Amino acid sequence: MGPILCIAVCSCSYAQSGKSSSVVNNSLATDLAYNNKTKTREIPVTQGATTINISTKAVKNFTKNYKNAGNAGWFVIQDGYLAEFKKDGIKTNVYYNRKGLWLGNIRSYFEENLPRNIRHLVKSTYYDYTINYIQEITVDRNIVYLVKIEDDYFFKTVRIQDGEMDEFEVIKKISKKY
Repeated sequence: MGPILCIAVCSCSYAQSGKSSSVVNNSLATDLAYNNKTKTREIPVTQGATTINISTKAVKNFTKNYKNAGNAGWFVIQDGYLAEFKKDGIKTNVYYNRKGLWLGNIRSYFEENLPRNIRHLVKSTYYDYTINYIQEITVDRNIVYLVKIEDDYFFKTVRIQDGEMDEFEVIKKISKKY
């Protein structure tokens, strides 16, 4: 299974913990969710994906489901392929396995693109925090939101799945005393 599935499994397993103040430290999920570093080789779309060993199934799926993607970049990753594009301020990474089957996608954006119900959920609990960045992870019709927020004392990432919210990551800011 691709690395995107790791995020879904990690997200599901912690969502039921009931410990909203716990800090989750899963470096693979964090690395993938916070700007995937597993890209090994970029393949320009203009070369024709089928001639450079990208599954035709992945290319057909991408073309069908992301008609308005524009000029996407393709990458070879550890367990398959990644198509990446940006449209209307939203960066989208679409993951496929080696056989060209869709595994999931990660959409990264700012507060203005966050669905109102998710924004309300975050702001009703963390009303003194600023929403900085969002990653929306979709796997098998399940959507998990990782919302990066901050106040004067903390950087936090809250995870929202199925209407439930927990703290995925908490980093205390260093105070400057003179």
